[in-house]
Amino acid sequence: MDLFARTLDALDWGAVLAALAGHARTERGRRACAATALAETGEEARRLLAEVAEVWRLEDEEGATIPVGGVGDVAALVERAGRGVPLDGGELRDVGAALAALDRLQRWLAGRAEEAPHLWARAERIAVDAGLLDTLRRAFDETGALSGEAWPELADLRERLAGLRASIRRTLDELVRGDALAHALRDRYVTERNGRFVLPIKAGARRGIGIVHGASQTGETVFVEPAAVVEPTNEAREVEAAIEREERRILAELSAEVGAFADEILTSLAAAERIDHAVARAGLGAAWKGVLPAVGDGGVLRLRAARHPVLVLRGVAVVPNDLAVDARRPGLVLTGPNTGGKTVALKTMGLAALLARAGVPVPAAEGSRVDAFAPVLADVGDLQAVAEDRSTFSGRVLVLREMLDRAAPGALVLLDEVGSGTDPAQGAALARAALEALVDAGARVVATSHFAELRGLAAADSRFEVAAVQVADGRPTYRVAPGIAGQSHAFAVARRVGLPAAVVARARTLLDAGARQLADLMERLDEDRARVAAREAALAAREAELAEREAALAAREAELARRRARLREEVIAGLQERLRERERRVKELVAALQADPNLRRAGRALEAIRSVRDELREAEREDRPAPAPPPKAVAVGDAVLVPSLGRKGTVTALLGRDRVEVAVGAMRLKLRRAELSAASSSGGRAAARRPPPRPAKPRPAPSRLDPAELRGVRTPANTCDLRGRRVDEALAEAERFVDAAALRGEPVVFLLHGHGTGALKAALRAWLPAAPHVRAWRPARADEGGDAYTLVGL
Repeated sequence: MDLFARTLDALDWGAVLAALAGHARTERGRRACAATALAETGEEARRLLAEVAEVWRLEDEEGATIPVGGVGDVAALVERAGRGVPLDGGELRDVGAALAALDRLQRWLAGRAEEAPHLWARAERIAVDAGLLDTLRRAFDETGALSGEAWPELADLRERLAGLRASIRRTLDELVRGDALAHALRDRYVTERNGRFVLPIKAGARRGIGIVHGASQTGETVFVEPAAVVEPTNEAREVEAAIEREERRILAELSAEVGAFADEILTSLAAAERIDHAVARAGLGAAWKGVLPAVGDGGVLRLRAARHPVLVLRGVAVVPNDLAVDARRPGLVLTGPNTGGKTVALKTMGLAALLARAGVPVPAAEGSRVDAFAPVLADVGDLQAVAEDRSTFSGRVLVLREMLDRAAPGALVLLDEVGSGTDPAQGAALARAALEALVDAGARVVATSHFAELRGLAAADSRFEVAAVQVADGRPTYRVAPGIAGQSHAFAVARRVGLPAAVVARARTLLDAGARQLADLMERLDEDRARVAAREAALAAREAELAEREAALAAREAELARRRARLREEVIAGLQERLRERERRVKELVAALQADPNLRRAGRALEAIRSVRDELREAEREDRPAPAPPPKAVAVGDAVLVPSLGRKGTVTALLGRDRVEVAVGAMRLKLRRAELSAASSSGGRAAARRPPPRPAKPRPAPSRLDPAELRGVRTPANTCDLRGRRVDEALAEAERFVDAAALRGEPVVFLLHGHGTGALKAALRAWLPAAPHVRAWRPARADEGGDAYTLVGL
């Protein structure tokens, strides 16, 4: 008995491999998936899962596609070439295409070696000879024929053949259209017989025309090759033979070149196959929303919200469950009614162990751990064999004996309905003894059972955990509840599957009163637990859904913010470039005007300056967020927003139907109601209901900025010309200009002080470090106007 093969069959491993093959991108990869080998060590399993993580990173996060799909399965062709067997043109083209795809795959992964070191370790084994690849690329033209450019002798022969055929055709056309054979032609056309061009000639007029190559069914028409084309046709046949010999020689030469690199090509194909296998594993894991479990070496199998992989593949809405065995609790006994999900849970654990060793993500939640279990052994199903005089029970005992022989640390043993098929008392005793022996040997054990003796095993042996599949309203919920010994619910199951009510009622009367009362109480308790668990699960699912939505919304908002910022940067960069160009044009016009003053040139200069000003204003309007609508009504004391200043104020007086006075800091402004926006909170009567404001804290100084980081484009709107003023007048004007610019939200301003004696420049630069609103300043660079300007950051 091949117990491992029986285990794979019992766990539906074949269905998993078939699904895995469906995610491969090459024929060779599909075959490799169907014959997937399991990792022998935890280190190997971790490496396989790391490959999957790299595929996800490259394809999901970067949106790329690993270019493995073009690698054709040419191993058999390469092996033939390696044995010295020539390949035909189509086969060599297939080899060339596969080599090009291998080269492309390796180059692609070489550029991502740091992001995908494990995949690159596979791709590093790909060795494509550049000379061979180039030869095969040049060997064939776009029609698939051997290239005349690569082999001039072949091109000469083909050209000679084309010339002979054209000459033959012209001769035949002249005979068909002319009068020389008009009396003999049955019809005026040219046809072909046995590879020779012939004319349809009346049977009675054939003599002296040429060689007969056939006749019609009636015999009234014979097909004659005119004597004038016999020699040219013979010569064409000789050239055709020469072309065929030359093509065979070239194909043999190309095949020999491929054969010389057969070992390297086969190694490269095997490397691409393993990369495709990783791609398929990643694809299957993504399809069933799997996770990469932690893989250790301590015999831990801890699944969070695990789902049966095969049921997920079938589209079944699987109830997720938490399932675990570990060093502290190496044994798990699943109890509860038939059709309740015990065997599904048991198989889920076995399949998770196989998936981890195969390097396939497990359909479970983050936080799962699946160590490398070897061997994984399962006894699920019937081993009855009439021909061998073997009953179901004896077959199960034979399997149990082999499992006991192979039990050791690192093994995972799965037993469905252990001890069943015989006397319940003896079967329960045998089942418990076997479970204890398996755990004593160091194995991890998962068993399903209806035996009352096993339902109480956790109380007698702390190495075992008991869990129950729950029932609610007489129906299974398929949810596993840890720490609970479930009832079989035989009567409820019997009613659900349609057993006659009289039979179920009679069965109940056959129980003694105490047993019947206990069974009823346990069933009600189980159903109450199931309902509570279902409600908790529904709430948890709802919370998870809300959290997922919030995360998705936050991610979307972050992406929109990134897009806005990127667009803003692009717009600003474009605007700055346009402004620099306009400024250059203005300077040119001003210089030209100074050299040759005239009214037309001055008009053009003024128009250019206005264009720059208008473009700046338009950019400011586009960059400013849309203001809130004006308030429908205002009262003295209401808080309002003044969008033109970007500041809040308080209504101090009503000046008429549509005008108000607003206090903004120390300023009092007379504004129309349409020039205001509703603030986030109102004053007046609403303010009376709010708690009194806290004492105002001193306004902090503006955060400082590295002067080297200051950037700005000089415009008329952000430049203050202080030339010709006394120092005290210039300082007062500079302070007013800086305050107004700060209120407008200007990031930088330019102070034009000129050079002069240097006194005004020195006074301004001595005042700036202590000036309000000023974060940094520096002399303007040459491209910003030079040292006659000072650039100030606000």
